[in-house]
Amino acid sequence: MPRRLALAALLAALLGGTSGCAARPRLAWAPGDLRAELARRAPAIAAADVVVPYELGEAQRARAREIVGELRSSDPKVRALVAAMFDPEELGLRYASRITGDAAETLRAREGNCLALASVFVGLAREVGLEAYYIDASTRVHETTHGDDGMTVSSGHVTAMVVTPQGNVGLDFARLGPFVWYRVLDDVEALAHFYNNRGYERIDAARARGAPVAWAEAALDFRRATEVTPGFARAWSNLGMAEAALGREGEAIRLYHEAIRRDPKLAAPRNNLGALLLRQGDPAGAREVLEAAARLPSSGPHVLYNLALARLRTGDREGALAALRRSTTAGYPRAQRLLDQLAVAAAPPPGAATP
Repeated sequence: MPRRLALAALLAALLGGTSGCAARPRLAWAPGDLRAELARRAPAIAAADVVVPYELGEAQRARAREIVGELRSSDPKVRALVAAMFDPEELGLRYASRITGDAAETLRAREGNCLALASVFVGLAREVGLEAYYIDASTRVHETTHGDDGMTVSSGHVTAMVVTPQGNVGLDFARLGPFVWYRVLDDVEALAHFYNNRGYERIDAARARGAPVAWAEAALDFRRATEVTPGFARAWSNLGMAEAALGREGEAIRLYHEAIRRDPKLAAPRNNLGALLLRQGDPAGAREVLEAAARLPSSGPHVLYNLALARLRTGDREGALAALRRSTTAGYPRAQRLLDQLAVAAAPPPGAATP
């Protein structure tokens, strides 16, 4: 198989029918129409700050038409575009996990994360007449990072799909494996993910460098995400975390409750609320929300660690140990360190009689 077609086959996967992607009145918007829609839905966002993630310049649009040439059917067009995206002699893109850019920026920089690469594909594909959309294929493995403060910041795995005669084909730019779940996003939701991911990226990149986080800038991105799509619970939770980092803890608590209201099955806002209540000296209140968070499918070892702290501070040492053991099984080093400290504290002093 030629290299170009082999690469396309590696990236593309036929999506199953268990996606939950119900038909919607409108999924795709021309760039000008999207700007007009955002002016109506989110008037607080200045026109200069509105991003159309899939918008291409005229030269980039012409390049898309050149890539597909005389091809007429959907499947060869998809293979040609995907292969050209990653061919060093053509568009030469590479995956970079911490770079969220729009399509035009990504093509110029030649690198970007899943959302950035999806934006390139959507822009190119629509230019050559393909029916291409964004999809949310998030799992908890790919959507959270945990800070030393016990807080969780949530992103998502947003990629692209295209409708072909064979079915809906998903593009897995990060090589994360088979699609186990996905939901089609309209372009407005995709923009909310763009803002949310950019805020997430600011935090994640700063932590990776050991640098101070630009919390005010991250908060602005998260707030824009909630203004574009008010039902976006992850963005409400992230905004709460940013507000807490800026010292506005009362506002953070309100935002966490809003995130919980928007998505009761999301663990991140309950975890973050619990961590904040622990910091405020309310272990009983923290334990209540963390117990609920730990029961959710989207929970993780960081939640169990915070729950262990809450149980300890409410006098439940055995319950704390049980939570820590579950957390260490999932590979959370802070839990193991606390387990070791508790074991040392419980050990008899040297020379004591063994019962």
